[in-house]
Amino acid sequence: MGRPDQFGDIEAGSVHGPAYGLGAPVRRHLAIVDQSRLRCDCLRLALGLQPRRWHVIDVGAAAELARLVQRGESFDVILLGASTCAQIDLLDLAILASVAPQTPILVAADCDDPARAHTILRAGARGFLPTSHSLKVLIGALERVRTGGTYIPLSLTEAVSAARLTPGQVVPWRELTRRQRDVLALISEGKSNKLIADTLGLSESTVKAHVKQIIKRLHVMNRTQAALLATRDGRGGGLSLVGASAPSVL
Repeated sequence: MGRPDQFGDIEAGSVHGPAYGLGAPVRRHLAIVDQSRLRCDCLRLALGLQPRRWHVIDVGAAAELARLVQRGESFDVILLGASTCAQIDLLDLAILASVAPQTPILVAADCDDPARAHTILRAGARGFLPTSHSLKVLIGALERVRTGGTYIPLSLTEAVSAARLTPGQVVPWRELTRRQRDVLALISEGKSNKLIADTLGLSESTVKAHVKQIIKRLHVMNRTQAALLATRDGRGGGLSLVGASAPSVL
């Protein structure tokens, strides 16, 4: 969730779902939990105008939604909203996860505290959407979590990667072997595993193993994010290109 890049895939509008009948749109059932009447009204109106329409109900508290679920209501996604992630109550997440364990929860709030956002994800949210993102991204994120995926924006994964660095430490290219740096340089050029293997004289399975280690050591979600990080920060991290003079470790 290799899975395509979460942010780029949604922005490109490539998330698709099934349709009922002959061309009829699926009625997706969304529950919004948010104390803001304005946010609820705006979202209900905007989502109701989409080609893939969402049937939206909204409540001001998790306990209210819990009562609806206990009376037999069911939903495809729960959207838990607030002004900032600091205002998202972990108890609300626990209540919703308890009464509707099979229903994914997407949190939408201003990401004023990346560490708090990750705490929210660990507490059971399927995704976190900063409110700085567009309606188009929200719709894609709702579709992704509805169909079993997760949504974590690139900005949030980058923030956590940066937080892991000590004050005098550079982006952790030093965590990579020379061969992994070679592979990353070619990933940044948009080359497939097969082309990377042909260029470096490696097998595709070896390239896949290097890609897996690159993702792990750079603390990113996938190869696309690794390429973005390398493209932006390669200036300071000492990213080696093919032929650089460093010990080669396959």
